Amino acid sequence: MIEILNGLHETIHYECPMGLQLYRNVKNEDYPEHWHVGIEIIMPSKGGYEVIVGEERYFLEPDDIILIHSGVIHSLRAPSKGERYILQFDTTLLYNLREMETLLYMMPPVIFIKKEGGDLLHGFFKEKIDKIIREYREDGTFREASIYAALIEIYVELGRKEVHRNVSPGKNESTKQRLYFEAVMSACTYINKHYMENLNLEQVAQLVGFSKYHFTRIFKQYMNMTFYEYLNSKRVKKAEELLYHTKELSITEVAMGSGFSSISAFNRTFKMIKNCSPSDYRKIRQQAIPTGLENS
Repeated sequence: MIEILNGLHETIHYECPMGLQLYRNVKNEDYPEHWHVGIEIIMPSKGGYEVIVGEERYFLEPDDIILIHSGVIHSLRAPSKGERYILQFDTTLLYNLREMETLLYMMPPVIFIKKEGGDLLHGFFKEKIDKIIREYREDGTFREASIYAALIEIYVELGRKEVHRNVSPGKNESTKQRLYFEAVMSACTYINKHYMENLNLEQVAQLVGFSKYHFTRIFKQYMNMTFYEYLNSKRVKKAEELLYHTKELSITEVAMGSGFSSISAFNRTFKMIKNCSPSDYRKIRQQAIPTGLENS
């Protein structure tokens, strides 16, 4: 299943132009630790499957569903007999929608949804994944649009669950928490659009109507990261794209082109988030591209 593995990094070559790949995997084959930029959804249909992320082991039974988000190092172990569907798709499918980019920052690295155990999301997710499998197999008219719609519905439900988790049950408290959440979403949307500018905490806090101290607290509460961690993550993501898709830009030009004010800040922040230097990241990504696909 893994076509190109350079160190721990897997390069996914999507079958669909939209950036999506679906496998019906029946191999009795384990896959070593690896990560990829795309999101991965796994659902066994026969037998079990094991997903290992760090010290955590997830044992999947038939119809259990696991979502592994971008950049998560994981390994896979298969039983002697079994069948599972493995869906991989490009994160840019979700980034095209305004709220989805922020939602992905909020999501935990792994989401495990058991068939047994009363998870209310399971039936909904199973229905949508079955639809994706059916559309992918049949290759009918508007196949890609139908699959895209199903993926969006999955992540809309995840987003609503996240909002519900952060909103207190009391009516007055619920209203206040929703206002806080909407303010954080507005701030993230602003950051997503203006990350190339010299943004600061006070400026964005004032924009959404809070003091910087209050804004700092609620931003961390809802995003599980600070304002500057979110801003730097957005800038590093842009830098990843430039490093991957351009050879002609120097590292300094990439730093300036992704919103960093200095090469030292860029190198330090990039290494802290990606665990390698920008130049090493470029080498890894460029070496993983097959000959003839560099400019495709």
